[in-house]
Amino acid sequence: MPEAHGSALALGLDLGTSAVKAALVDAAGRVIATASAPFRTFADEPGAAEQDPADWLAAVGAACRALDPGAARDWRAQVRAVGLAGQLPTLVCGSADRPLARAITWKDARADAWATAAISATERRSLYERTGMPIDGRYLGPMYRHHVAAKAQPVEWILSAKDYLCFALTGVRVTDPSTAAGYAAFDLGRGAFAVDLCERWQLPPTTLPEVRESRAVAGGLSTAGAALLGLPPGVPVTVGAADSVAGAYAMTGLRAGTVSLAMGSSTIVLDAVPEYRLDRAARYLLTPHVASGWFGREMDLLATGTGYAWLSGLLGWRAGELERAAAQSAVGAAGLSFAPYLAGGEQGALWNPSLTGTIAGLRLVHTPADLARAFLEGVCFEIGRCIDVLAETSPAREIVVAGHLAGHRESLQMLADILARPVRPSRLESAAAVGAALLAHGGEPAPVTGATGEAVVPGHDAAAYAALYRRYLERHPA
Repeated sequence: MPEAHGSALALGLDLGTSAVKAALVDAAGRVIATASAPFRTFADEPGAAEQDPADWLAAVGAACRALDPGAARDWRAQVRAVGLAGQLPTLVCGSADRPLARAITWKDARADAWATAAISATERRSLYERTGMPIDGRYLGPMYRHHVAAKAQPVEWILSAKDYLCFALTGVRVTDPSTAAGYAAFDLGRGAFAVDLCERWQLPPTTLPEVRESRAVAGGLSTAGAALLGLPPGVPVTVGAADSVAGAYAMTGLRAGTVSLAMGSSTIVLDAVPEYRLDRAARYLLTPHVASGWFGREMDLLATGTGYAWLSGLLGWRAGELERAAAQSAVGAAGLSFAPYLAGGEQGALWNPSLTGTIAGLRLVHTPADLARAFLEGVCFEIGRCIDVLAETSPAREIVVAGHLAGHRESLQMLADILARPVRPSRLESAAAVGAALLAHGGEPAPVTGATGEAVVPGHDAAAYAALYRRYLERHPA
């Protein structure tokens, strides 16, 4: 408890895809308490996925009120800094101190068709070489061009979700390199927004935030920000980072050869490399990591968590029952193959907005347990496809996984067998929020104490899964 060791605390806030997560972390890397609070996503038309920034702020307040460090009732008096992480790319347009409309999230598919038609293969490659991003309709620039540019709106500023939270807490409009990369106008080599890229998306450069390093202080809590968090005004708020790199930092640190899997609504596959390394086929995005000179090679599977929730609901299962049911089915799910492209398109190593989920081999003999196992196997196969890409140019010796799979030994064994690599479960419940808190401590904070459990190594099913994996890739080629 904080009272026992007298350590200053940092409050980490992660504005995720479906909830705000909060974490209290001390300077020794110990997680003192975590909490979360959900918010709504609006889908008023096909492909839409919008959120109300007011709901974000309400969830921030609720998550902070839910933090319970036990006997340390005065934890607010011990908070010395606030760190931020958040979903991206998510577009917030505003004027003065208010958003003009709901935020358009990265899950919104309405600009996909326009972007596919408007961005040629040649331009897409050129954009990748400059931004590190395989630009499509889910980046802020194309979102703005498609949804906002032609409207007569007095847009004074454009921010991503985490940057808006920083603005709401401090009154300062600022971003970090990892979040700026999601704007589709950030020149990765120069480390700055590029005027010509802004022009490509009709983004007025004056509307974009200043870029600072993740550990830099954005500003002190304003009166309104302090009231929202229940902290004194003036507590420093650091700029923070994208949820992907913040979470990976908490799970694995900056360590080459280790891949983090953060399994939430989507699954983020990310490693760290100490050099600027693009992929010849633009299969991963290259994002600035939390420290200068380090980069994250990232692939995102869009619907692993939401697909898990959908299938569980369809079968009437509570949380955790899907894994338990899958364990009752044999390797290969009695011939079922499930391609988990359930969000309308996929990213990962494929980057194809036209992909849809498919179930192959379905017969009357199949059971719900077979369907559950086929889904989990499909998710693991897609993770394997991503890791194979990373391993082409850099070792992927160990995998650290956070999320629903981490709590189920049978599912971890399945993943280790399919990946043919050791898999270590992360004990962090809110990895990105913990990463944000670590960054807020400044300097080089200690790794999170006890963050991972015992590694699960490939077992006797690995050989069978090697054959099934090859068959899966043949059925669903890149």
